[in-house]
Amino acid sequence: MSTEAFQARARKHWTIWLPQRVADLKARGLFQEALRVAAIQAQEEKARLMASGYPSHAADEVVLKQFILLDPEPDADADEELDAELAEKERAYQEMMREPPENPQD
Repeated sequence: MSTEAFQARARKHWTIWLPQRVADLKARGLFQEALRVAAIQAQEEKARLMASGYPSHAADEVVLKQFILLDPEPDADADEELDAELAEKERAYQEMMREPPENPQD
């Protein structure tokens, strides 16, 4: 994964799961710089891990968790949105899996 890809993933993840941090960084004019620094750190750590024998995909997984896909804020609204989306998908799945009647009326 490239530095630009790490930065894009961080932007998307942070915006959804770290809204307070993003608002604070934007208010201080530091959001883009924070994304850039996280992506550079991820890329440098990935290179170090690969030099020590990690395959690229495994190194990506380590650095994504460490620098990019940070834990959500405790009160992130995305949890409610995710719960609603999952509930709708479950409802649709249950509807789809419902068995048809034995003798349907024409």
